[in-house]
Amino acid sequence: MDYGLQALKLVLGLLILTLTLRLLGKQNMAQMTPYDLVYIIVFGGILDSIFYDDKIGIFPFIFSALVWSISIYVIETLVKKFHIFRVFFRGTPDHIIETGKINLKLFDKNNLEFEQLRIVLREKGIFSLREVKDIYLEPDGQFSIIKYSNHKLEPTSSINLEKAEVTPNFLLIDEGEIELSVLKYIGKSEEWLKNEMNILGINDITTVVYCEWSDTNGFYYKTYNDCINQKRKGNIN
Repeated sequence: MDYGLQALKLVLGLLILTLTLRLLGKQNMAQMTPYDLVYIIVFGGILDSIFYDDKIGIFPFIFSALVWSISIYVIETLVKKFHIFRVFFRGTPDHIIETGKINLKLFDKNNLEFEQLRIVLREKGIFSLREVKDIYLEPDGQFSIIKYSNHKLEPTSSINLEKAEVTPNFLLIDEGEIELSVLKYIGKSEEWLKNEMNILGINDITTVVYCEWSDTNGFYYKTYNDCINQKRKGNIN
């Protein structure tokens, strides 16, 4: 192995990568998209395939790295100047919950699950979907959440709501299917859930796309008819 050649390749690779990042601008590092990850992975592949091959001299290495950098710079310039390129390479936010209505088509598009969304909400200090007015899934995979400004508890069952402490919130129905393991964990039965849903006017569990419950706040649920762009299983349209 020619250690001098490898060292030179490494230094040049670092310089070219630094130059490319400088040309793209510092703000891009805080706004990484799937496309950004792709060109970083591609550059890593270039380094991996060339770096350890002594048969590939320094000039072919420089040529490959420069073509990669110039291509990325041209694409980023087009993205800044033309909306069509911006949408294609950067993507647009998906409005997955709009004024409290769940957009099931966008849930499918992004392979989202309700429990996954609940984890995101809990990380942001939100423990019930009833508090959420709008959610945007940004191109970088982050969630932007707008809460109802004057959220008030609306009783939806006969559960006693005058308790001093807030209790945990549980997902009991997920896309028309009862979460039996959750019911077992909270010490409730399937019959109890069906009876409570009957009280709320729901006679067919498969029409419910989402149902959460807590001992403090009672039930909060959405049927498929409450959703936008119904596309998932259990669609009753």
